[in-house]
Amino acid sequence: MENWNATNITRRRVLKSSVAAAVGLAAPSLISSRGFAAEADVIKMGIAMPLEGECAQWGIPIQRAGQMWVDEHNANGGILCGDGQRHKIEFSAYTNVCFLPNEELTAFRSAILQDGCKYMFQTYTPASRKAIARIATENQVLTNSYGGGFLGADFPYLMGGITGSPTAFLGLVSHVLEQNPDVKRVALMFTDNSFGLAGQGYCAAGCAPFEAQGKIEVVYNDVFDPNTTDYFPLMGAVLKTKPDAIFFSDLPPGKQAILLEAAQSLNYKGIWMCHSWDLPQIAQRVNLADLEGRVYCGFGVDASEPTFSPKAHNMYKTYVEKFGEGEWIGFAGLTYSAMATLDQAFAQSPSIEPKDVMEALYGIKNMEHPIYGKSAWSGMDIFGVDHHLLTPTPKYVIKDGKFALSGVTDDFAWWNEHKNDALPALQKYKMTET
Repeated sequence: MENWNATNITRRRVLKSSVAAAVGLAAPSLISSRGFAAEADVIKMGIAMPLEGECAQWGIPIQRAGQMWVDEHNANGGILCGDGQRHKIEFSAYTNVCFLPNEELTAFRSAILQDGCKYMFQTYTPASRKAIARIATENQVLTNSYGGGFLGADFPYLMGGITGSPTAFLGLVSHVLEQNPDVKRVALMFTDNSFGLAGQGYCAAGCAPFEAQGKIEVVYNDVFDPNTTDYFPLMGAVLKTKPDAIFFSDLPPGKQAILLEAAQSLNYKGIWMCHSWDLPQIAQRVNLADLEGRVYCGFGVDASEPTFSPKAHNMYKTYVEKFGEGEWIGFAGLTYSAMATLDQAFAQSPSIEPKDVMEALYGIKNMEHPIYGKSAWSGMDIFGVDHHLLTPTPKYVIKDGKFALSGVTDDFAWWNEHKNDALPALQKYKMTET
């Protein structure tokens, strides 16, 4: 397993780095003859994402966003810890090819056993989280993600840093249906892989309260091959059911654009919803004016939108200045925001040891998140453990060729109001671990 150098990676060209650079390890820890204090220990953190192939369209912007969070802290001398010191962060990237569980495990083995990483960041994809749960827990490596996906009482070192995916589908479904009360017929279409199946289960759970009230009917519910490139047969089958709205997840940005292009060619004029859409790529194939007011998303902050979080939007502007607008995807802002969940945990921890940071984090009952504001832990209904932070989730709709803020869902409140309808659906789709 090779370490990947964040500064040299683009989505058009992925360069493998043969040697991982060590940061700050050569300096002496104590020079007593001059009275210098001991240098603060370095925090070793890794990220496992797709850094090759078509899924690098996701992975490389995600990695860049993680590096930006690290760089912000390092520019201030390191992240502030409760021990009173600022600790520099050494950040390394590892490829999982395309969220593949075996590659995820290989990446974690390299990061933990070879490079000594004590903190990791990874996908919410349930199969990938399950693949590394044991090695992360046995080695006490606190493992963050932009969502829940999989958590369990036997694996306390796995955490969900924000509501994120797939949980945000619950409130996103509600938001879309509340904003569009004329929607009566809903189609659910998802990729036949771990993250697609998670989206299917959570969307079905989001629909459940509306089905129970007789407000909607799910007229199509199926998965499709993520390697599909010709979307006309798929869309033809979906449109035969005459849906008013299509809830979908998920394809890399380039394939999202091809899917929407096929739907436009077949004259579909209804609502689209996915946890994330990547407009720079979509605009290369579809006139965004044709999608005005009918394409929704929202699994966390989309930092390109300026009003929800000035801090996140400043990150977006820095990203675009450095890499270009065409390189932006929503997952980048999501990653940055999920990593920021650790800010308060480090500040309250007596040391940088993962166990101390983890205990400090789980002990923060009402977190004032730097991006999302007041947030609460999920409770134990879904995973049997209270390790998923539910952050308020902004929802977006295309307006004037950009994402406009359409509303904000309190995911903690949503769950407590609707869980009697939603939980059985999650259990049906095997999305619970209680």
